[in-house]
Amino acid sequence: MQNIYLIIFLSLLFYLIGSIPTAFILMKLLHKKDITKEGSGNVGAMNSYDVSGSKKTGVLVFIIDLLKGLIPAVILIYFLKLSFQVYYIPLVALVMGHNFSIWLKFKGGRGLATATGIFAVVNFWIVVIWCVVFLLSQFFKKNVHIGNALATILLPFMLLILNSQELMCISCKGAEFSDFMIFISLISLIILLKHINPIKNLITKTAK
Repeated sequence: MQNIYLIIFLSLLFYLIGSIPTAFILMKLLHKKDITKEGSGNVGAMNSYDVSGSKKTGVLVFIIDLLKGLIPAVILIYFLKLSFQVYYIPLVALVMGHNFSIWLKFKGGRGLATATGIFAVVNFWIVVIWCVVFLLSQFFKKNVHIGNALATILLPFMLLILNSQELMCISCKGAEFSDFMIFISLISLIILLKHINPIKNLITKTAK
């Protein structure tokens, strides 16, 4: 019962932390622009660069969003030493907050940088596998949105194919492989939801 209360508390806290809109704040401070109303409207590193024309701003947004996932994961796993069953839902809530920020009427980013920070701590092999699939996809269709979506869709299936408890759960103390797959699938779904509209727009433009 105590674990349930802890999971609920951490999930709410991490959702609020994830909801802090890095790109929105930096674009307002550095460029006096509302990123939700310019470019693609996405509150992330790529749109920050596109709208501002500043590589420094884009990189800064990416790094902070990555740390927004990495630091909480480090605290939960290595400092608080919580079990996987306790910390994986709060980490999912963190990505949910980034993608659907309560401070921006549930607008947000696409979650890739924040998820990368989380995965780098939970198990770096997840990042490696995702990057390999993304790079391979670029040989067939050089489009970032399609590559992101394809890598995100295929990630859970790649992990299922590998199906290695030892390899995939290096940092997941007390985790069953099924729990690990639920964790990966939930984050993948949250990321994929934010790639539907860009892909629809791309298909519409191609059809024209």
